[in-house]
Amino acid sequence: MAATARCEEIANQKFSQLILDEDWLALEEAVQIGPVQGFGKRLSSILSTYLSKYDTEATIYFDEGARNSKRQLLESKALDFVYPAYTTMLGHVRSKALEAFKVRLEQSLNKGRGFATYARICTHSSMLEFDKGCADASVIQANWDASRVREKLQRDIDAHASSVCSAKLSELNVNYEQQLSASLTGPVKTLLETGGKDTWASIRKLLNRETEVAISEFSTVVADFELDEATIAEMLQHLRDYSRNVVEKKAREEATKIMIHMKDRFSTVFNYDSDSTLRVWTGKEDITSITKDARSASMKLLSVMAAIRLDEKPDHIEKVLFSSLMEGAVTVSSSQDREIGASVDPLASSNWEEVSSKNTLITPVQCQSLWRQFIAETENSVTQAISAHVRFITSLTLRLTSVCFHFHLSSAPSRINGFCFS
Repeated sequence: MAATARCEEIANQKFSQLILDEDWLALEEAVQIGPVQGFGKRLSSILSTYLSKYDTEATIYFDEGARNSKRQLLESKALDFVYPAYTTMLGHVRSKALEAFKVRLEQSLNKGRGFATYARICTHSSMLEFDKGCADASVIQANWDASRVREKLQRDIDAHASSVCSAKLSELNVNYEQQLSASLTGPVKTLLETGGKDTWASIRKLLNRETEVAISEFSTVVADFELDEATIAEMLQHLRDYSRNVVEKKAREEATKIMIHMKDRFSTVFNYDSDSTLRVWTGKEDITSITKDARSASMKLLSVMAAIRLDEKPDHIEKVLFSSLMEGAVTVSSSQDREIGASVDPLASSNWEEVSSKNTLITPVQCQSLWRQFIAETENSVTQAISAHVRFITSLTLRLTSVCFHFHLSSAPSRINGFCFS
């Protein structure tokens, strides 16, 4: 009993001395600030000092069982006391390894290297750095397990890599969206404004070409991320959908300006000849024919912008518009209507027979209303041309009359421009 009591007294004394040890206090303060090189070695030395002092003083008591029991309690108590400092040190080691991973990964990506490959390389380097730091922080007297901290580091690294991957993929996606917008918007606008026979065929060809170029380039770049096939397929489909939406959005935008486009087209065809020379109304021009050509060109533009045609499905929009608005009212009857002798105005509808509502830009009834407005707003140009025509003829007639009068007074027979005066 006396040996047990004395050993316990010595153990308590050494523990009290450990708590106030200057080396320990300095080490504890330092580790609160940041990582300490040689932490494990220094702490092991401090613990060893007080355990050795216990052994030295307790050896005079021959009850080995009591001596060893109290030594184990002292060691356990001391380890429990310094354990928070050890966990703090591991926290520094983990933070340092994680930060090193972030820096290495960013540097690798800035050099244009493959994401997945260098994410693995950077992860391996950081985990080795952590293991080395753990070894440096290990305490000889303890058998502390750092696996939980290591697992947390791995989770943090994976989370950061995933976050960077998502950000890079998002940036990549935005870049290719911008590329598609730039390569499609301008040309589609030009093609729609041209309003030719093959406008939508040309738009489809443009869309397919630019989309495939973007898809090919994107596929090459995204391969560095080593994504699963389903994810890659989803991203590629997104680009296809995006490019189509760019075209559809531009078509809808231009359709809202259809009246401006129609009037511009009418003005161009009506006021300029096939050589792009400004017409001078001299009386030789066939104004009726020119007016018809100008209106036909505008009607063609209206038919082109009436619907989105990216699926190569045939429709009769142009035929219906020309037959109903250019050639006079034409009715299209269903078999049932024909049986009862009734007819239906093809433009008295809010949709085209061959076109879905989502692809309709200008409905039949809107086309009819727009055409009436167009005729009213361009009629003045025709009237002015006719007036100029009349003025020219009148002026020419007056000049010829004047010439005839003077020649008549002089009684001098002459032939002027094929006319004989006497």
